Amino acid sequence: MGFVFKILSKFNSYLKYKKYLSKLNKNIKNGLKLGKNVTIMPGATIDARYSYLISIGDNCSLSNGVLILAHDATTFKFTKGYTRIGKVEIKDNCFIGTDVIILPGVTIGPNVLIAAGSVVNRNVPPNSCVAGVPARVYQKFDEFLELHKEAVKDHPSFDYKDFDSPDKEFKEKIRSLVEHNNIYVKGYEGKFPWTIT
Repeated sequence: MGFVFKILSKFNSYLKYKKYLSKLNKNIKNGLKLGKNVTIMPGATIDARYSYLISIGDNCSLSNGVLILAHDATTFKFTKGYTRIGKVEIKDNCFIGTDVIILPGVTIGPNVLIAAGSVVNRNVPPNSCVAGVPARVYQKFDEFLELHKEAVKDHPSFDYKDFDSPDKEFKEKIRSLVEHNNIYVKGYEGKFPWTIT
């Protein structure tokens, strides 16, 4: 039974990956510009009709739930059918957190972190971290990275693969540690399946 489940699980993963590639390739064929080493999670959505107005630079990551819109139809009913469109440019070295909404006419970065759940309705300056609805700068990009580089030295850390364990003691240990402070998890081994090189 376990063998059949593993095969079905692999087949399901394969289908999910093929669907992801198909959706992404449609956007690319419609003019989406992608840099190198871009990670786009399968739950991210890029405005398919206007993807030729969207560009994503090198070393960028889009988390699940990210929505990039190059059109805004709020004017449609009130202007006899007109919809506003605008370009979206995400420059190099940007991380876009889970469920971020990026509206048309926006330039982001380079070197920007956008916190989960933010709504970006205006340009985000280079070297900044933003959060909120609407998104506002809360820290410089370099300061954020330095803070976390130092924290990695002082806080417990684990390998990514350690979290695959069904061990209840390990999970209790993690729960106990995060009660008092942050912990860190090191990386994903191998080529991340959602990264386009």
